[in-house]
Amino acid sequence: MSSINFKFFIENDSNPFVIFSNTGKLKYLNTSAEILMGSCNTKELFEITLSHAPQNFGYKKTVFDLSFGSFEFYGINVLYENEDFIGLHLYNKPMAKVDDSSLLNGYILTNLNLLLQANIELFDINYKGKIKLLTDYDIPPLQIHQNNFSMLLRKIFSQFIKTTHIEISMKIKLGERVVVKDKRFHIIVLKIQSNIREKSEDKEIELLALKNHINIHFKESATILEIPAIV
Repeated sequence: MSSINFKFFIENDSNPFVIFSNTGKLKYLNTSAEILMGSCNTKELFEITLSHAPQNFGYKKTVFDLSFGSFEFYGINVLYENEDFIGLHLYNKPMAKVDDSSLLNGYILTNLNLLLQANIELFDINYKGKIKLLTDYDIPPLQIHQNNFSMLLRKIFSQFIKTTHIEISMKIKLGERVVVKDKRFHIIVLKIQSNIREKSEDKEIELLALKNHINIHFKESATILEIPAIV
């Protein structure tokens, strides 16, 4: 056992693993945790760790839904063997899988950036605030139902019509894939946020997103889409 490089396995685990000092300072992040830290802050993660820690030395596993941005987990494990350091292991929710035989009905190869830009310009005609767009222009063309997706975007944009500014970002999600008909594809994360968000049509928007096989997450002031990049 002494010849096994355990750090290699932890470093490359797809589940984030973090070690804190007893004052909450980061002492170690594996690769998955480094990616996660772009969507959460150290203080919040440390508070979660302490609130679910075992009363005595050892470990304690807790199953509950936890999300940071587009990252979702079904549980955590908090471990410590002395008073100097405490570890947190987060467990990813299972990879999404879509087997619907009618999935690609009405889908065509689409430049998602151009489709997004067209819908932003349409919304901007009646919007009085400022719109900031940050996107990855290297996102390749993907299969999508253009009319349904545009309808979804219009519904989401309407949640922010009364705001003074909107921030829109779109990028490829790192470290996670979606399985569609036994093939793995990247996930595109589209986030629309402001200082406030109208929530009265959340259920209708969620049903429209699910109809298009798009995962959707509602936050207090943001809506996040996870779009399968089917090519």
